[in-house]
Amino acid sequence: MQAYFKLRNDILDCGLTPNELKVAMCLYSCVFKSCYIVKIKQKTIAEKCGIKKLETVANIICSLQRKGIIQSVSRRQKANGLLGTYIYRLKTIPSKGYFKVKRYILGKLSNVQLRMYLFICRCLIPKKNDMWNSFNDIARALQIGRSKVISTINELVKLGFIRKLRILKSDGSYSDNHYSISEPDYLPKKEESPKQAITPFGTFNKSNYSFNYKRCVAICQVRFNSLLDFFSGGVP
Repeated sequence: MQAYFKLRNDILDCGLTPNELKVAMCLYSCVFKSCYIVKIKQKTIAEKCGIKKLETVANIICSLQRKGIIQSVSRRQKANGLLGTYIYRLKTIPSKGYFKVKRYILGKLSNVQLRMYLFICRCLIPKKNDMWNSFNDIARALQIGRSKVISTINELVKLGFIRKLRILKSDGSYSDNHYSISEPDYLPKKEESPKQAITPFGTFNKSNYSFNYKRCVAICQVRFNSLLDFFSGGVP
């Protein structure tokens, strides 16, 4: 699974409410290999987005359909007659009209913090991980006050989701409005691959199996000697 997913450049300009934006992000985070047909339970969406009621999720899905984010919703019938999980066909993301978002961001930020984070992701200079928009530019784009922009950016810096960059200007001073995306230290590390398993003789890996013969012989010899001592009365 990739560490990021893609969002349309115009996602912040579609008039989405905070919860609609979270649900849209949740759905797009399930897109793999450019297949925009997503199968996910509404209960799962609610858990990922911090929404308490399934009815709220259903209403948001309908709103996202009206706004063109979701193109269609279907639900197949199982063999036992019950309805299966909802299947969503999402609006396709153009090959050159998207920005990347770290997957771990889902459910980690408040409404204003999330919009700010997405705006920074959208404005990053490719291959440099650098955003240099002024506070006034951000305020106009997100339609919030300049003081709110400054306080929200400081919150994201404190949380560790973005960091300030010291960029030297031509006059010898440093610019104070350059930011990049970072990853907080407290986020859980990746779990060990299920293909690996720890054995008494070392690590077993299906893709690259190696057997430590000398270690195996040594362990077997120790256990054999212990058994021999036990049956011979050498162990009290």
